Amino acid sequence: MKTVVVTGCDYGLGAELVKRGLADGWRVFACGLNPAKTKPMRELARAYGKQLEVLRMDMSSESAIRRGAAVIRRRIPRLDLLVNNAGVYWTDGAEQMSFRSFQRMFAVNTIGPAVLVRELLKPLRAARGRIVNVSSESGSLAGVTNGRPIIAYGASKAALNMVMRRLSFILADDGIRILCVHPGWMRTPMGKLSGDPDQEPATTAKEIFELAGKLDATMSGGFLDHDGHARPW
Repeated sequence: MKTVVVTGCDYGLGAELVKRGLADGWRVFACGLNPAKTKPMRELARAYGKQLEVLRMDMSSESAIRRGAAVIRRRIPRLDLLVNNAGVYWTDGAEQMSFRSFQRMFAVNTIGPAVLVRELLKPLRAARGRIVNVSSESGSLAGVTNGRPIIAYGASKAALNMVMRRLSFILADDGIRILCVHPGWMRTPMGKLSGDPDQEPATTAKEIFELAGKLDATMSGGFLDHDGHARPW
């Protein structure tokens, strides 16, 4: 049975990624702030039993990431897929920029995923695994064509793209392949903060697993739409 770790599983896309992985026969480690308390994870745990393990993991805390990753390493010798899905979002214009805003965004959206990769390198190397990162079109420098007030969020996703592109070269000889994906404007609590989204998270979850299945050396280090088309950096 293949194994996958998914972060940010309390609701939204994370919950749909867990559901998709389980339905496709993966052993799933679902990580979130408190996923065991959420209705989707409770229902999936009842339906799938030991195929699903739910873990608390605050992606803004290095110690929490290390604790959660240690549990995963004890459970499995090989990790086929890591999906860095956890993220935070809010708007900030020129007057709202703050140290707190940038620190929180970068902690969860950029630094946490990087630290989790570090902590799971052993099982990823053993499986010559794949890493898919849920990024955003907001992290594209070429895509900035207006004054949309998402300064810290966009910067954190651009930084995530840079970290993972660098890692794609650093880890290439280990057979680890890495991809950043724009998930679309989804009908999730986060997506609804900025208008009327048109993408179902279940569709994006399916597409992410499909991309992970195709992810090879020619795709590694790329930045793609959820449907597989290249995004501009």
